Amino acid sequence: MPLYVRDVGMSMATALTWFFNFLLAVTFPKFQDAFHNTGAFGYYAAWCCVGWVLILLFVPETKDLTLEQLDARFSISSKSHARFALKQCLFVISRYVLRRSHVKRPVMELPPQKIVYGEGEADLPRKISFDKDDRIFTPAGI
Repeated sequence: MPLYVRDVGMSMATALTWFFNFLLAVTFPKFQDAFHNTGAFGYYAAWCCVGWVLILLFVPETKDLTLEQLDARFSISSKSHARFALKQCLFVISRYVLRRSHVKRPVMELPPQKIVYGEGEADLPRKISFDKDDRIFTPAGI
């Protein structure tokens, strides 16, 4: 988060955390009476699963990225990011759950970039690798 909005962002995050703590403290006894312990915890677990899916699809990963890399990351549409997130899920399941070592890590595709060569233009397909092992974050194919 940029320094000039960090204090506002952190205060909003803290206020939101306290709001949901209050909401949980108020609703849990009523759910416990109505649905017993299993039903109350199941209700909150279902909302955690819904939240996990929404975060997976709509919140991009920004850990260990520079500001230039963040600009490139946020220039990608939500639809492309959601598609990439689903490919990453399938990769993790194939690689680490099913133990298939031949599966390749997915690469995010960007819209083509127009490059002028002398008198003509060319559309170059661009791909960005967010592979943490290689520390590569460059448009591939350029």
